[in-house]
Amino acid sequence: MGNIKQFDSLSTSYVNLAALIRYLREQDFAGSIHVLLDQYEADVYLNGQGAPTVLEIDSSTRQASRNEGALERLMVHAREPGGTITVLEDESAPPVKSVDDGARSSANPVDDGEGTATKTPAEEIDWDPLVRASGELIAAVERAVQSIESDFAANFRAARIELGDDYPFLDPTAGSLEYSDGVVTLNERPSAGAYVTGLSECLRRVVSKLAVDKQAARFRERVAVEMAVTARLRTNAMGEFTTHLDRIAGTRVL
Repeated sequence: MGNIKQFDSLSTSYVNLAALIRYLREQDFAGSIHVLLDQYEADVYLNGQGAPTVLEIDSSTRQASRNEGALERLMVHAREPGGTITVLEDESAPPVKSVDDGARSSANPVDDGEGTATKTPAEEIDWDPLVRASGELIAAVERAVQSIESDFAANFRAARIELGDDYPFLDPTAGSLEYSDGVVTLNERPSAGAYVTGLSECLRRVVSKLAVDKQAARFRERVAVEMAVTARLRTNAMGEFTTHLDRIAGTRVL
């Protein structure tokens, strides 16, 4: 067995996991990061500057498996306070192969923690409808925000800044994503999974920040109505975002 060094456990209350992973990769770190929260557990395996491998751990069987979208889910959970992050260094550790790797399609990308994906030539994503759907979704939330006479642009920008470390394409200073009047311009493309998850979380934060006081329920209902009307008037308008609508609004949409 190689020389293994365990760092003291860190807390998700004050550690940005995405930034930690980026730093360790830049340092050619080899080893693993164990993330433990109340309802979620996962291991991240790093081998130098290569893309990280994320194995999610089933709490009942203790079996670790590599699943589609695991990195995105991990980043969302890692923002919850009270969890622990333990770093294990093992310079002799070989690249890790998941027990589920054989069943995974080679056409599926592995997100590298910076909003980009390692792709095979066979992977093709139809970005035009995805970007159009994102513009329709943002516009729906924008209309709801305007209905309560709040500043959507300022709140949207603030949420983008908050998520910029986890989803660099959202950082408004980077110029990767621009939005105006229901139209999104995407100058640099992350993985499709990171795009959908990151933008959905951004809009959820906008809604949650403005859903306050006794008008909160009414505002959330207005958000839900705006998104539902858009989805019904324009076939497949919400596209890949459909499964995220309830979480964005904080109430049932469709």
